[in-house]
Amino acid sequence: MSFFKPLFESGRIDFKGQELAGNMSNIFTVVSALVALAVGFSQNSLSLTFYTYACGVLLTFLAILPAWPFFNKTQIKWLPRTAASAGATLVDSPTQPWSRKTLVEDVSDDDDM
Repeated sequence: MSFFKPLFESGRIDFKGQELAGNMSNIFTVVSALVALAVGFSQNSLSLTFYTYACGVLLTFLAILPAWPFFNKTQIKWLPRTAASAGATLVDSPTQPWSRKTLVEDVSDDDDM
């Protein structure tokens, strides 16, 4: 049980891992639908089709939802902090209602006093 705890607690995956998880979930869901259709058609049972598809979706959840280590292989290299943004603060912007916060730099001029 201690092996699974870090997988569910960290939840950190990179951008490439997000794309991989999306592609895997699409592929697994389509494959499970095709398998469920084939099983249901061969057995002539609609309920078996639904149960097979539900099992496929459950397996997809188990394969995709934990933050497996292969979802976090590409490390992000952030830009260094600049001196201009070091003194900047975030404030509400009345002119841009679509933006919650706007970056405003401290441009107070103390020489005029």
